[in-house]
Amino acid sequence: MIDRELASFVKNLMPKERRSGNNAKPVSVWMEMDRIRGYPEQTCVAIFRTTGCSWYNFSSCSMCGYFNDISSTVTEENLMKQTDEIIHYLGNTETLKVFTSGSFLDPIEMPVRARDYFYDSISGKIDKLLVESRTEYITPSNLSPIKDRKLKARIAIGVESANDEIIARSINKGSSFNKFVTAARTSKEQGFEVRSYLLLKPPFMSEAEAVDDCMRSIALVAPYSTDISVNPMNIQKNTLVEYLWKRGQYRPPRLWSLARILVWAGRSGFNVVSYPTGGNRERGVHNDLHDDRLLNLIVQSSLSQGFDELDKYIQASDLSRYYNDLEVENLLPEEIDYHKLIHEMSYSRISV
Repeated sequence: MIDRELASFVKNLMPKERRSGNNAKPVSVWMEMDRIRGYPEQTCVAIFRTTGCSWYNFSSCSMCGYFNDISSTVTEENLMKQTDEIIHYLGNTETLKVFTSGSFLDPIEMPVRARDYFYDSISGKIDKLLVESRTEYITPSNLSPIKDRKLKARIAIGVESANDEIIARSINKGSSFNKFVTAARTSKEQGFEVRSYLLLKPPFMSEAEAVDDCMRSIALVAPYSTDISVNPMNIQKNTLVEYLWKRGQYRPPRLWSLARILVWAGRSGFNVVSYPTGGNRERGVHNDLHDDRLLNLIVQSSLSQGFDELDKYIQASDLSRYYNDLEVENLLPEEIDYHKLIHEMSYSRISV
């Protein structure tokens, strides 16, 4: 299901000129903690610079600005040189997560020859691989080269929400929950694990609605998932979410909401993690008052899968303003970051 009017609007927000970059080098490579072998450990993360997501050629997801990192002139040879860069950076790290601006398994974005070179290059060097893909590319034929090389892997899928209306009208994903189920089953049938990504607070939803949707989605994706990564919205350039945010019509989710979801999920027996991008920043998940302790507890709880300390911190905190804000937002006819609007109106009066 595709909302073509929304898709067209999102497309018009994207840069018209084709981007360029250093085609021989990945967008970025770094180390971070994750638990894709079932325990916390240093993991190498790499983002290939590619020609872009195939969905980007039609439109884009409402929150995704990864098209800002693409290059229209990337070749197979460039991608193989990027692999060499990643292998050099890898060192003795045994777990590797690789991303593109779309789908690693898309043969247009990541040609078979370049993928095979990557698989051959990492064989014997790592113990566990995570690759991300849209559902349409998660097929036995695309997974068999990983299986043939006996690489242990987790397939990451951006399901975002289990609600098809939200996927179409809010996220502009061009997918569906049933497509996720099919892709997840295919991954498991081929012997691979599944990491399911859920998006916390897509546009056109109050935060209370977003929390409810995220919890419902966790329960629905869990039977098909090895683990679930809750990704709170972060505002990326040239996206619909940025367009709304700049107009005071969107506020990123609060850390309290993310913390509540994780504690609920942990109590319910779900394997859920969250490593927020842009946490405690204006464009990322944040409370009205800066709270490093809460953000650190969210990350550490995700790594350890022990949520007691996070729960205690929530119970010991005064959340009255948080719940009042959620109640007020829920009464509004459309989402408005009213704190931001009030600030801007006050500033305008002072300026006059």
